[in-house]
Amino acid sequence: MSDSINTRSGAGTASDAAGTLRSSAADAMAKVSDVAQQAMGEARKSASSLASAATERAKDAAQERISGGAALLGHVAASVRAAARELEPNAPQLAGFAHEAAGRIEDFSHDIREKSVEELVQTSSEFARRQPALLFGAAAACGFLLFRMIKTASSTATESGPRFGEESYGVAPLPESPPITSGQFHGP
Repeated sequence: MSDSINTRSGAGTASDAAGTLRSSAADAMAKVSDVAQQAMGEARKSASSLASAATERAKDAAQERISGGAALLGHVAASVRAAARELEPNAPQLAGFAHEAAGRIEDFSHDIREKSVEELVQTSSEFARRQPALLFGAAAACGFLLFRMIKTASSTATESGPRFGEESYGVAPLPESPPITSGQFHGP
């Protein structure tokens, strides 16, 4: 009978030890889960701050480019005004158009300088919604001009060398080439 009591107490001790082990494992898993959640939270905060910093740098760079473009427009307006002054003695009506164009360019330059990147994007989006045909036409015209510029540049670059296919015309076949026999291309 003492054997059965010892067996029961041994089983109880093993059961208690298993329960303690399970409890310890559950506590350890809870702690690991908490640490993992904290690490994920920190990672999200870091990623968010990095994205925010990158966005700010991109906005600053875009604003710098916009300011440079506005300054360039100011120079264009000044050039148009100078041209208008030159035209006044000989073509006063044309000079008036040039003065008006210079004023509009200058106003556009000031508007661009005063707006933020977000405001410019919003204004552009609204314009695209109001005038999609005009936007499409402008894009097509820009594409056409770009194509012509590339075509002109490539034709001037190749004028010094042979043109496409030119090296194959008027040149005798290489000695190691097999002779062309009748019927090879059109039958017997």
